[in-house]
Amino acid sequence: MSILNKDLFLYDPETRKIVNEGVANVNITTLDVIRYELETFVCDGQYEHGLQLIIESFLNNIGQAEQPAAWVSGFFGSGKSHLVKMLRALWVNTRFPDGATARGIASLPDKIKDLLVELDGEGKRYGGLHAASGTLGAGVSGSVRLSLLQIVFRSANLPEQYPIARFVLWMRDQGILHTVRELVEADGCSWEKELDSFLFSDSIHAALVKTKPTVFSSVDTCANLLAMQYQFVQDITSEEMLKGIRDALSADGKFPLTILILDEVQQYIGEDPIRSLAVQEAIEDCSKSFNGRLMVVSTGQTAITGTSNLKKLEGRFTVRVELSDSDVDEVIRKVILAKKPDKIEVIDAFIQKNLGEISRHLADTTIRHRQADTSDFAKDYPILPVRRRFWEEAFRVLDSTGTSAQLRNQLAMIHKVIKESAKLELGYMIPADYLYFNTAMKLLGNRMLNRRYYDLTMQWIRGSEDEKLTARACAIVYLINKIDDTNRELGLKATVDTIADLMIIDLSKGSAPLRSKLPALLDACPLLMKIGDEYRMQTEENTAWNDE
Repeated sequence: MSILNKDLFLYDPETRKIVNEGVANVNITTLDVIRYELETFVCDGQYEHGLQLIIESFLNNIGQAEQPAAWVSGFFGSGKSHLVKMLRALWVNTRFPDGATARGIASLPDKIKDLLVELDGEGKRYGGLHAASGTLGAGVSGSVRLSLLQIVFRSANLPEQYPIARFVLWMRDQGILHTVRELVEADGCSWEKELDSFLFSDSIHAALVKTKPTVFSSVDTCANLLAMQYQFVQDITSEEMLKGIRDALSADGKFPLTILILDEVQQYIGEDPIRSLAVQEAIEDCSKSFNGRLMVVSTGQTAITGTSNLKKLEGRFTVRVELSDSDVDEVIRKVILAKKPDKIEVIDAFIQKNLGEISRHLADTTIRHRQADTSDFAKDYPILPVRRRFWEEAFRVLDSTGTSAQLRNQLAMIHKVIKESAKLELGYMIPADYLYFNTAMKLLGNRMLNRRYYDLTMQWIRGSEDEKLTARACAIVYLINKIDDTNRELGLKATVDTIADLMIIDLSKGSAPLRSKLPALLDACPLLMKIGDEYRMQTEENTAWNDE
């Protein structure tokens, strides 16, 4: 009895969805997205180590003169934002409408659970736990202090604009906030709209005259006093920033144990030394001003010593977490490729039966089959480890900026192909050319793919069997040529054997049929030319094509 691919997986690929499309964003707090991310959070490797390092450092420095800041680094898509977003949810133990909590949903190691329990205990002593997260510059251009304060205000359900938040805080401290709001709404006005323009709101001014007649003798007096007290500004001092944080988060005279997450700080700083200095000063002020009760956690693509601008921040960020490729592999294996325990032996038996064929793939390259691959076959099925390494090399070349690489792109792509192959039988292996057809339109838009190459391969892939094979072979040649042009040390060459190795879908049939059929198709293909044993893409320099 044949076994379908979908019966191998722990989660049905036909019904399972990637709620966040493989992209974590610290600014997105939709409960269904957070819940999905908690359910699929793989808390091991550097993710586990990172959480442990950050929480331990925080606990060890409560009550100290300074709370060291943390720096989480890793290439785009490595899971930095996901890690710090999970940190925020676990820190405050986000509660869901059905009563479930973040710590109850996530599968956490005992060490992390113990640290969170200890954190709760400390929180009870210091006025609770609080978390804020966002990206600098998302709401304010130019002022790091104002931008940072906006993130804090938003986390406390305050208006993000500095003068409006200060006005709300004043009313709260005076004990009149709810009364003023009720009077404004009783006047038939929208509280949010009136608050946005409170300096010119007759309704708010009239409410203030009623609630604080000793301060505001008339509507005109109220308008004038507010205009003088709450002016819109382009920047604020460090003292004003710290006071804003303290006022926004303190309750009953206590400041809660707070994590302040600033995502993609490196991207915000860029090559601007002035911004780098401003970030350094703001974080230093936060780290030294709350008796160890506030910790800043920032993220960036490279280690804190990776660039000259970042190196200036080295003294501020002494807690460092670096994510790697291996962490990405584990996330993909546990989120998308997880198998039913009773099906592992079935997959292993199939692989062992075809190990001879697998071990020959790309034998003359540095990404060839390795002995260590044996333990990963069942975890990676239906992806061969050799093809995973091929994809990783292709990702790096096709997106030199890293903006689509690794975790976010691989999660989405692998989920898509697993879903498409759910009803195929055990033995189907994802061909390497799938990467080309999944990204061809984007490559065309980025001018990394010739228009004619794109048009013909997309036309052929919908044609006869020979045309489909030609399209897939051209896709492999394209990827190999791109990799070889930037990294010749891998030894990848677009020969018939290499192309066949990467195209095979059914291992049980072997590569012989492909190897015998490919030469004629490749030699007749107008998109390719042959140089010795190797096939190369036609280019504008040696053909009359026009990249229309």
